Amino acid sequence: MISRPRDTPRAFSALAAAGTIWGASFVIGKVALTELSVPHLMLYRFTLASIGFLPFLLRARPRLHRGDWAIVALAAVVGVPVQFLLQFEGLAQTTASHAALMIGTAPVLVAIAAFVVLRERLRPIAWVALGASTLGVALIVTQAGSAGVVGSAQPTLTGDLLVLASMFAAVVWILVSKQLMVQYSPMVVSGLITITGTVVLAGWVIARDGLPPATLATDTWLAVGALGLVATTLSTVLWNWGLAHTDAGKAGAFINLEPVVGAILGVWLLHESLGSNALVGGALIVGGALVVSRKKGETRDERREARKSPP
Repeated sequence: MISRPRDTPRAFSALAAAGTIWGASFVIGKVALTELSVPHLMLYRFTLASIGFLPFLLRARPRLHRGDWAIVALAAVVGVPVQFLLQFEGLAQTTASHAALMIGTAPVLVAIAAFVVLRERLRPIAWVALGASTLGVALIVTQAGSAGVVGSAQPTLTGDLLVLASMFAAVVWILVSKQLMVQYSPMVVSGLITITGTVVLAGWVIARDGLPPATLATDTWLAVGALGLVATTLSTVLWNWGLAHTDAGKAGAFINLEPVVGAILGVWLLHESLGSNALVGGALIVGGALVVSRKKGETRDERREARKSPP
């Protein structure tokens, strides 16, 4: 078992950076989707991400225990094709505000799952912070929804449920990845999961939709490259590194940075309006993330051991 320092500023900075990059990926994705379908965009994205991970894996030459390969396969299938195809298909069938609201449920789902599965404990103030950050997401997406987004789809129950289902897949990916990082480095775990998931994704997409187009505009290729190498390879490494140094419940709070950054970039680059509700929501999200990062959780086993120790 690998021993690592816990709850360091570097860990929370890595999680915050990952959330910020994921937020920027919405604007980048809009550029790529002008020429590519969702399945083909995901195939290009994760193929490039896999290429980005290869040098690190070749250098590390990881040797996994036989039983751990099944865990890698589970995280790969749920974390790559299942999560992202569900999420982007849902985004295609509902409004941006509805989809963002569904994504805002992720921190609460992660915290609850971490409490039940990993026996992590969050103090009451941390639960309040998680609720406040989720409320902040609701305020932001409600404000954005009232302003309207040019070219966005109409909200549908099917689309909302698909995005929500992708959040359950994200929870599984986070918890299973954390289990692997008890024994292996975040870089190795990230690379193995991404490459394995990309193989599964490629088989599904090519069988269903054929090979993606090779003739694309320069802006599209740049967007695809940014999604693959920055919004996937770099952000996944940052996220898993931060996750390895803190509790999954705390890490989940930083997912809420994704809709905040997306809203800010929407105002700056897409000229969307941002009212008082969105500003209050952003403050709640950032404040919630800061509170959670300063409140250390502990597992039931750790509390049991602490009671055994002499005062």
